[in-house]
Amino acid sequence: MTGATDITASDQTRARLLDAARGVFAQHGFQGATIREICRRAEANVAAVNYHFGSKDGLLAEALNFAPLKALQQANARAGDCPELRLRLFIRDFMLMLLDENNASTQCRIMARELADPTPALDQIVREAIAPLHEFLGELVREIAEKKTGEAELRRCVLSIFGQCLFYRHSHPVLQRLHPEMRYDDREIEAIARHIAEFSLAGIRHSAGAAR
Repeated sequence: MTGATDITASDQTRARLLDAARGVFAQHGFQGATIREICRRAEANVAAVNYHFGSKDGLLAEALNFAPLKALQQANARAGDCPELRLRLFIRDFMLMLLDENNASTQCRIMARELADPTPALDQIVREAIAPLHEFLGELVREIAEKKTGEAELRRCVLSIFGQCLFYRHSHPVLQRLHPEMRYDDREIEAIARHIAEFSLAGIRHSAGAAR
């Protein structure tokens, strides 16, 4: 009975550390995150990180669970045969993961911070999350362009779409000062996603037309 209780308590501590780490990494980045702050939020002893994960690097590796991004891609693939509609849905869902304060993905925020301020963790993030996401979006853009766009231009279209999306995450402190009235509520996120989709679709169609 005692052993079972100990295991349960240990699992609970581990889960709290992971949850706290995701929040701290998303807020401060890997370099700015401290073991002390993570353990304070998790209500755990500072030695618990080494016990459960071996190091701060090990904790980050465990915290980087990109299942929500994979689920987004799987749901999008099942959304129908119209690639334009799927692009709109992809951008909307991705923006919700980045910006929605109530349901935002901490993994997406960690990824966004790593893009702005890279650390050694970036290799894992690129391999497990960013590369598959770029490949997925590239195929979607290729469908919209009806395969009339060259690979270099296709790559630029994909980078442009992600660039527009990530701008609203990275530049939030600046945008707050430029437009104090702007809030990332459901209505604003939907409007931003719709604008990015319209802007991107027009660009893709223009590129496809120019390539004929």
